[in-house]
Amino acid sequence: MQALGPFYEKKLTCLYCNKDFTTLRVRSRASVPYKIDSDFCPHYRAGSHNPHFYYVNVCPECGFAFSEEFSSHFPPGSKEILRVKIVIPWGKREQKDFCHTRDLQQAIDSYKLAIYAGSLKQEKHAALAGLCLRLAWIYRTENNPEQEQRFTALALKEYEDSYLYSDFNGTSMSEMKVLFIIGELSRRLGDYAKAIAHFAKVIDHPNRNDEIKMVNMAREQWVITVEQHREQRKNNPNGNKPSS
Repeated sequence: MQALGPFYEKKLTCLYCNKDFTTLRVRSRASVPYKIDSDFCPHYRAGSHNPHFYYVNVCPECGFAFSEEFSSHFPPGSKEILRVKIVIPWGKREQKDFCHTRDLQQAIDSYKLAIYAGSLKQEKHAALAGLCLRLAWIYRTENNPEQEQRFTALALKEYEDSYLYSDFNGTSMSEMKVLFIIGELSRRLGDYAKAIAHFAKVIDHPNRNDEIKMVNMAREQWVITVEQHREQRKNNPNGNKPSS
Protein backbone atom coordinates (compact mmCIF):
# COMPACT_ATOMS: atom_id res chain seq x y z
CA MET A 1 0.00 0.00 0.00
CA GLN A 2 1.42 3.36 -1.05
CA ALA A 3 2.14 5.75 1.82
CA LEU A 4 0.19 8.99 1.85
CA GLY A 5 2.19 12.10 1.02
CA PRO A 6 2.29 15.20 3.23
CA PHE A 7 -0.31 17.04 1.14
CA TYR A 8 -3.88 16.48 0.08
CA GLU A 9 -6.01 18.31 -2.46
CA LYS A 10 -8.95 20.45 -1.40
CA LYS A 11 -11.62 21.54 -3.85
CA LEU A 12 -12.84 25.10 -3.44
CA THR A 13 -15.09 27.61 -5.16
CA CYS A 14 -13.82 31.17 -5.52
CA LEU A 15 -15.90 33.60 -3.48
CA TYR A 16 -15.46 36.28 -6.15
CA CYS A 17 -15.82 34.60 -9.54
CA ASN A 18 -17.48 31.32 -8.46
CA LYS A 19 -14.99 29.24 -10.45
CA ASP A 20 -13.99 25.88 -8.95
CA PHE A 21 -10.32 25.16 -8.32
CA THR A 22 -8.16 22.77 -6.34
CA THR A 23 -5.46 23.78 -3.87
CA LEU A 24 -3.22 21.99 -1.40
CA ARG A 25 -3.43 21.45 2.33
CA VAL A 26 -0.89 19.85 4.66
CA ARG A 27 -1.94 16.63 6.39
CA SER A 28 -2.08 16.98 10.18
CA ARG A 29 0.37 14.10 10.68
CA ALA A 30 2.94 15.99 8.57
CA SER A 31 2.68 19.20 10.58
CA VAL A 32 3.01 18.43 14.29
CA PRO A 33 4.54 21.45 16.11
CA TYR A 34 7.28 20.86 18.67
CA LYS A 35 6.42 24.07 20.53
CA ILE A 36 3.79 26.81 20.54
CA ASP A 37 4.50 30.40 21.56
CA SER A 38 2.34 32.44 23.91
CA ASP A 39 0.56 34.09 20.96
CA PHE A 40 -0.25 30.60 19.59
CA CYS A 41 2.51 30.61 16.96
CA PRO A 42 3.45 26.98 16.21
CA HIS A 43 7.01 25.93 15.38
CA TYR A 44 7.74 22.96 13.13
CA ARG A 45 10.92 20.94 12.84
CA ALA A 46 13.18 21.32 9.82
CA GLY A 47 12.00 19.13 6.99
CA SER A 48 8.34 19.22 8.02
CA HIS A 49 5.68 21.30 6.28
CA ASN A 50 4.22 24.48 7.71
CA PRO A 51 0.42 24.36 7.18
CA HIS A 52 0.27 28.15 7.43
CA PHE A 53 1.95 28.32 4.02
CA TYR A 54 -1.36 27.00 2.65
CA TYR A 55 -3.84 28.87 4.85
CA VAL A 56 -4.70 31.34 2.09
CA ASN A 57 -6.56 30.26 -1.03
CA VAL A 58 -5.69 32.06 -4.27
CA CYS A 59 -8.05 31.64 -7.21
CA PRO A 60 -5.99 30.96 -10.34
CA GLU A 61 -8.74 32.40 -12.53
CA CYS A 62 -9.21 35.89 -11.07
CA GLY A 63 -6.51 36.26 -8.41
CA PHE A 64 -8.90 36.78 -5.50
CA ALA A 65 -7.19 35.54 -2.33
CA PHE A 66 -9.17 34.54 0.73
CA SER A 67 -9.14 32.43 3.87
CA GLU A 68 -11.91 30.20 5.13
CA GLU A 69 -12.75 32.98 7.61
CA PHE A 70 -13.94 35.21 4.75
CA SER A 71 -17.69 35.62 4.34
CA SER A 72 -19.48 35.10 1.04
CA HIS A 73 -21.07 38.55 1.33
CA PHE A 74 -19.70 41.41 -0.77
CA PRO A 75 -20.78 44.93 0.26
CA PRO A 76 -22.27 47.08 -2.53
CA GLY A 77 -19.59 48.33 -4.88
CA SER A 78 -16.84 46.09 -3.50
CA LYS A 79 -16.88 43.65 -6.42
CA GLU A 80 -16.20 46.45 -8.89
CA ILE A 81 -13.35 47.73 -6.73
CA LEU A 82 -11.88 44.23 -6.59
CA ARG A 83 -12.25 43.89 -10.36
CA VAL A 84 -10.27 47.06 -10.97
CA LYS A 85 -7.66 46.60 -8.24
CA ILE A 86 -7.09 42.82 -8.41
CA VAL A 87 -8.80 40.98 -11.27
CA ILE A 88 -7.67 43.21 -14.15
CA PRO A 89 -4.02 43.42 -12.94
CA TRP A 90 -4.06 39.65 -12.31
CA GLY A 91 -4.96 39.01 -15.95
CA LYS A 92 -2.04 41.13 -17.12
CA ARG A 93 0.64 39.68 -14.86
CA GLU A 94 2.80 36.67 -15.34
CA GLN A 95 0.77 34.09 -13.46
CA LYS A 96 2.13 32.60 -10.27
CA ASP A 97 0.92 29.16 -9.31
CA PHE A 98 -0.40 29.21 -5.75
CA CYS A 99 -2.35 25.97 -6.07
CA HIS A 100 0.60 23.61 -5.76
CA THR A 101 3.54 23.44 -3.34
CA ARG A 102 4.54 26.90 -2.13
CA ASP A 103 7.92 28.25 -1.22
CA LEU A 104 8.41 30.94 1.41
CA GLN A 105 7.93 33.87 -0.99
CA GLN A 106 4.74 32.41 -2.43
CA ALA A 107 3.36 31.90 1.07
CA ILE A 108 4.16 35.52 1.98
CA ASP A 109 2.68 36.78 -1.30
CA SER A 110 -0.52 34.80 -0.71
CA TYR A 111 -1.04 36.51 2.66
CA LYS A 112 -0.39 39.96 1.28
CA LEU A 113 -2.83 39.30 -1.56
CA ALA A 114 -5.49 38.16 0.93
CA ILE A 115 -4.93 41.11 3.28
CA TYR A 116 -5.27 43.48 0.31
CA ALA A 117 -8.35 41.68 -1.05
CA GLY A 118 -9.94 41.49 2.39
CA SER A 119 -9.39 45.20 2.98
CA LEU A 120 -10.97 46.09 -0.37
CA LYS A 121 -13.87 43.71 0.32
CA GLN A 122 -14.39 45.24 3.79
CA GLU A 123 -13.97 41.83 5.36
CA LYS A 124 -14.40 41.31 9.10
CA HIS A 125 -11.59 42.69 11.25
CA ALA A 126 -11.32 39.25 12.87
CA ALA A 127 -10.49 37.65 9.51
CA LEU A 128 -7.92 40.32 8.63
CA ALA A 129 -6.38 40.02 12.09
CA GLY A 130 -5.91 36.28 11.61
CA LEU A 131 -4.13 36.86 8.30
CA CYS A 132 -1.80 39.51 9.73
CA LEU A 133 -0.96 37.40 12.78
CA ARG A 134 -0.17 34.28 10.74
CA LEU A 135 2.05 36.30 8.44
CA ALA A 136 3.85 37.68 11.51
CA TRP A 137 4.37 34.05 12.63
CA ILE A 138 5.91 33.15 9.28
CA TYR A 139 8.31 36.09 9.54
CA ARG A 140 9.18 35.01 13.10
CA THR A 141 10.11 31.50 12.00
CA GLU A 142 12.24 33.07 9.26
CA ASN A 143 14.03 35.33 11.79
CA ASN A 144 12.80 38.56 10.24
CA PRO A 145 11.96 40.68 13.35
CA GLU A 146 11.29 43.90 11.43
CA GLN A 147 8.51 42.38 9.31
CA GLU A 148 7.28 40.30 12.22
CA GLN A 149 6.79 43.47 14.28
CA ARG A 150 5.11 45.23 11.35
CA PHE A 151 2.46 42.55 10.91
CA THR A 152 2.09 42.03 14.65
CA ALA A 153 1.14 45.70 14.93
CA LEU A 154 -1.32 45.35 12.05
CA ALA A 155 -2.84 42.25 13.69
CA LEU A 156 -3.18 44.11 16.99
CA LYS A 157 -5.05 46.98 15.31
CA GLU A 158 -7.44 44.56 13.58
CA TYR A 159 -8.08 42.60 16.80
CA GLU A 160 -8.81 45.85 18.65
CA ASP A 161 -11.30 46.83 15.95
CA SER A 162 -12.78 43.33 16.03
CA TYR A 163 -13.34 43.66 19.78
CA LEU A 164 -14.75 47.17 19.38
CA TYR A 165 -17.31 46.07 16.78
CA SER A 166 -17.75 42.51 18.14
CA ASP A 167 -17.27 41.10 14.64
CA PHE A 168 -15.51 38.05 16.07
CA ASN A 169 -18.95 36.66 16.88
CA GLY A 170 -19.59 33.59 14.77
CA THR A 171 -15.88 32.86 14.36
CA SER A 172 -13.55 30.51 16.24
CA MET A 173 -12.54 33.43 18.49
CA SER A 174 -14.27 34.02 21.82
CA GLU A 175 -14.30 37.41 23.53
CA MET A 176 -11.82 36.15 26.12
CA LYS A 177 -9.42 34.92 23.44
CA VAL A 178 -9.63 38.25 21.61
CA LEU A 179 -8.85 40.09 24.86
CA PHE A 180 -5.96 37.73 25.54
CA ILE A 181 -4.42 38.13 22.10
CA ILE A 182 -4.72 41.93 22.31
CA GLY A 183 -2.84 41.72 25.61
CA GLU A 184 -0.19 39.36 24.29
CA LEU A 185 0.45 41.30 21.05
CA SER A 186 0.63 44.53 23.07
CA ARG A 187 3.21 42.87 25.35
CA ARG A 188 5.28 41.76 22.37
CA LEU A 189 5.22 45.32 21.02
CA GLY A 190 6.35 46.74 24.35
CA ASP A 191 3.06 48.35 25.43
CA TYR A 192 3.06 46.67 28.83
CA ALA A 193 0.40 48.87 30.45
CA LYS A 194 -2.11 47.95 27.74
CA ALA A 195 -1.11 44.30 27.98
CA ILE A 196 -1.61 44.21 31.76
CA ALA A 197 -5.04 45.82 31.43
CA HIS A 198 -6.21 43.27 28.86
CA PHE A 199 -4.86 40.26 30.74
CA ALA A 200 -6.76 41.55 33.78
CA LYS A 201 -9.96 41.70 31.69
CA VAL A 202 -9.52 38.02 30.87
CA ILE A 203 -8.84 37.07 34.50
CA ASP A 204 -11.92 38.98 35.72
CA HIS A 205 -14.19 38.09 32.78
CA PRO A 206 -17.77 37.04 33.67
CA ASN A 207 -17.26 33.84 31.62
CA ARG A 208 -13.91 32.97 33.16
CA ASN A 209 -15.17 29.63 34.49
CA ASP A 210 -15.96 28.53 30.93
CA GLU A 211 -12.41 29.10 29.67
CA ILE A 212 -10.11 28.13 32.52
CA LYS A 213 -7.15 27.50 30.23
CA MET A 214 -7.38 31.03 28.82
CA VAL A 215 -7.61 32.49 32.33
CA ASN A 216 -4.52 30.54 33.43
CA MET A 217 -2.59 31.74 30.38
CA ALA A 218 -3.63 35.31 31.11
CA ARG A 219 -2.42 34.98 34.71
CA GLU A 220 0.95 33.65 33.56
CA GLN A 221 1.39 36.44 31.02
CA TRP A 222 0.19 39.05 33.52
CA VAL A 223 3.01 38.08 35.92
CA ILE A 224 5.60 38.18 33.12
CA THR A 225 4.31 41.52 31.84
CA VAL A 226 4.25 43.19 35.26
CA GLU A 227 7.95 42.36 35.62
CA GLN A 228 8.70 43.62 32.12
CA HIS A 229 6.81 46.81 32.86
CA ARG A 230 8.79 47.27 36.07
CA GLU A 231 12.05 46.89 34.16
CA GLN A 232 10.84 49.27 31.47
CA ARG A 233 10.03 51.98 34.01
CA LYS A 234 13.35 51.46 35.74
CA ASN A 235 15.24 51.89 32.47
CA ASN A 236 12.94 54.58 31.12
CA PRO A 237 11.87 56.85 34.01
CA ASN A 238 9.99 59.20 31.65
CA GLY A 239 7.51 56.42 31.01
CA ASN A 240 7.60 56.53 27.23
CA LYS A 241 7.01 53.13 25.64
CA PRO A 242 9.40 52.06 22.88
CA SER A 243 8.34 53.06 19.39
CA SER A 244 6.99 50.16 17.35
